[in-house]
Amino acid sequence: MDLTREPIPALLKKIAIPASVGMFFNTMYYIVDNYYAGLLSSTALAGLSLAAPIYFMGIAISIGVGQATNALVGHARGEQRQALAEQIAGQAMSFAWISAFITGLIVLVFASDLFALMNAEGEYVADALRYLSIILPTLAFSAHGMAANGILNSMGDTSSFRNSLIAAFIANIILDPLLMFGLGLGVYGLALATALTQLGSAIYLSMKVKQSQLGACWQVSHLRPNLEQYHALFKQALPASMNMFLIAVGSIILTSAVAQFGEKAVAGLGIGLRIEQLVLLPTVGINIAVLSLVSVNFGAKRFDRMQQTALDSIQFGSLMMVIGGVLVFIFARPLIDLFTDDQHVIDIGVSYLRVEALILPAYVLSFVSGAVLQGMKQAVIPMYFNLIRQIVLPALFIAIAIVLLKSDIYGVWWSIAIATWLTVIIQFIHMRKAVNHVRFNTP
Repeated sequence: MDLTREPIPALLKKIAIPASVGMFFNTMYYIVDNYYAGLLSSTALAGLSLAAPIYFMGIAISIGVGQATNALVGHARGEQRQALAEQIAGQAMSFAWISAFITGLIVLVFASDLFALMNAEGEYVADALRYLSIILPTLAFSAHGMAANGILNSMGDTSSFRNSLIAAFIANIILDPLLMFGLGLGVYGLALATALTQLGSAIYLSMKVKQSQLGACWQVSHLRPNLEQYHALFKQALPASMNMFLIAVGSIILTSAVAQFGEKAVAGLGIGLRIEQLVLLPTVGINIAVLSLVSVNFGAKRFDRMQQTALDSIQFGSLMMVIGGVLVFIFARPLIDLFTDDQHVIDIGVSYLRVEALILPAYVLSFVSGAVLQGMKQAVIPMYFNLIRQIVLPALFIAIAIVLLKSDIYGVWWSIAIATWLTVIIQFIHMRKAVNHVRFNTP
């Protein structure tokens, strides 16, 4: 693909659709985990839901490195600097391994303390720790795959990642019951299956990078740590990783608030989140497409194409989320029914989904605005907005709802909704001003 010349709508489809399909299978992957955890016990299901935000804290660095790789390699390619693009790609690989290994161990050490802060107690906490004891030390597998995918995304290739996620999904369907029930590993088997499939995906994506235009990045000279390039990657990856980290912290705040309503409320939230992730899949694909297009066109100084990318993606994504929101609101109960027959868990999940249905278009504005700013090498700005959206406003509004107003669980859901819409409107306005500034002030 020529990301600087081909029509924007066509490129959005070429990049976003494979990415969305891939993320569909990635989400289905974790829904399979939820399904088998539910077969094991409701306690295991709650434990997996409890572990999810902690795991996401660990994987945040991997996602950040992947996005940084996409932005920096894409910018170098837009400037027609092939050697620099190869060097950055190679450095990203080694940086991903080192950073993920260290992060995984740190998060694992403090996992118990984080659960205590979330007011979580009981057997489901033990299941959450069992899961994390396997998945966090093997974060480097995921990080390697994310870095390789960032390299491929910078060239418009999202099909390879899609293929790896489809294969991982199929493998997970086989490995989960085999390890959990066949070998009697229980929750440990659930985590081990994830680690093995992530390793397989990393190997496959590495082969695709080797066969690409940036295949020379595998030279030892490019892989050997270079402090200057590590600093550039760290500078770009840290805000992107912090964005993911803040999402995880926001999930901890949300889970902590919900945990006050009991273990079944946490299980209902976990199911609702998985269904919401499925509906949001098109926005994930759009986010990847926007980052790829903006980073390359920013490097090529095609600022008009940056603006068109933002507007076209918001229009397309908002339409899909309005349709998705209507369907989620109508079919919330039968969707939750697929995962459990516990009526209290079902009621909690339905209440969450019906409020979240009203927020879905806001996520489009947030994701696209953040991707545009990352592509312009202003990754720290989305981090500030995420800090407000994920932590500051939700914590404030939830405290008001529960402590002052003595609200039921709907107070938690509406707190998230109000915080999200307030923040993303301001973020969208800022993004438009940033694009117009470079468009009209750069020679």
